[in-house]
Amino acid sequence: MKIKNRKKWMAVYVIFVVVVILGCGNKEEKNKDAANQAQPTSPDSIAKPATEPSEANSKDILVSVDGKYFKKSQLEKEIKELMNVYKDKIPKDKTKDIQANMKKQVVENFIIRTVLENEIEKRKIQASEKEINESIEQIKASLPPGKKFADFLKQSRLTKGKFNEDIAFTIKVKQLVQIDLGNKAKPSAKEISKFYNENKDKFVVPESVHVRHILVAIDQGDDEKIKAEKKEKIENLHKQLSDGADFAEVARTNSDCPSKENGGDLGIIKKGETVKQFEDAAFSQEKNVIGPVVTTEYGHHIIQVIDHNKAKTITMAETKSKISNYLEQQKQMEAFSSLVKKLRENAKILIYEN
Repeated sequence: MKIKNRKKWMAVYVIFVVVVILGCGNKEEKNKDAANQAQPTSPDSIAKPATEPSEANSKDILVSVDGKYFKKSQLEKEIKELMNVYKDKIPKDKTKDIQANMKKQVVENFIIRTVLENEIEKRKIQASEKEINESIEQIKASLPPGKKFADFLKQSRLTKGKFNEDIAFTIKVKQLVQIDLGNKAKPSAKEISKFYNENKDKFVVPESVHVRHILVAIDQGDDEKIKAEKKEKIENLHKQLSDGADFAEVARTNSDCPSKENGGDLGIIKKGETVKQFEDAAFSQEKNVIGPVVTTEYGHHIIQVIDHNKAKTITMAETKSKISNYLEQQKQMEAFSSLVKKLRENAKILIYEN
């Protein structure tokens, strides 16, 4: 079972991605125009703020959360930016639906971030410079090989300063969650054992083989003469290997598979991941033996099994720490959801009409 072993703060990084990266408006755009009357729509569950924007300015107000406003013009700007980023990935017939969903998500992000910011301010929670720098370094270390941090910021539409601010916010949210969890954050030995016993089938590692191969591909348009030449070629290569030629070198110079760049190495494969003829040969061959030529729909193969791993069940002792981290993350996300729900219920949220 794949349970990622992350740092504690990474559970809250999900919140950072959803709430921060998608954008929630600029702070200077909030808290304005709260002097006179407006005409809001107010569902029974949404309270009316004590002060409201003027009638002239209310036309641009979309939502109010405890007196902080998010404008329609801000929403349109953010949607335009998002659509520009993803325009090549969105089917034309889905544009309207996706745009509508984006609008809902951006507004939702504004509400969630605002109630969290207000609670953070109320409890006077701070993020130290050390915590911020450590989190940034962890994010840098998690980037794909060759990807620069500057490219990550550009792709996320963030300046370095805004990114640092968002990281600080994420750390503060984590502190809020930890305060609510208290000593319940760490899963008990009983909880770990219960999870393992209820999910034993997920801790089974299936049988696998580490293989490399040489392929002489057969094309659909090959005539009988070409097919015979290719059959002769694979038999000659097989003889070279049987006589002691280096498998990796023969693969690099003769194989038609992209794996030739790695000496024919296909890595570890499990049952069901390759065509039947190839699978049957790979899982029945002895280690390091040059197997007989195998023909599949792709062509002729020479297979060598580098390692053969029998199916096994991972013991609880082997995976205990990963289960613990996984359960802790689950508790953090549940606590976060509960916190946001409570804060929303107590907030004065107001949706405005034209």
